[in-house]
Amino acid sequence: LQICPCAPAPLQLVQQGLFPCSPVYPALAVSLEMLEFVSMLFLHLAPNKTAWSDALTTFLARRGHVFEAQDSLCQQFTSAL
Repeated sequence: LQICPCAPAPLQLVQQGLFPCSPVYPALAVSLEMLEFVSMLFLHLAPNKTAWSDALTTFLARRGHVFEAQDSLCQQFTSAL
């Protein structure tokens, strides 16, 4: 399956195995495999998207990837999930 460079960004992301967190101008895309894993994890644990998002935000911040809004990752990830 070839990806057309003129296709909308969300469609291109899905074709690459990523799920856009916004239907128009996605600022974040999450691996479909990661979403499947987290969905399975949440079936077996008490759901805690906030703790997971906070841990990932801290992990990424230490590597120079900072989000503009404090809960940006949590909100976008929750929308994708």
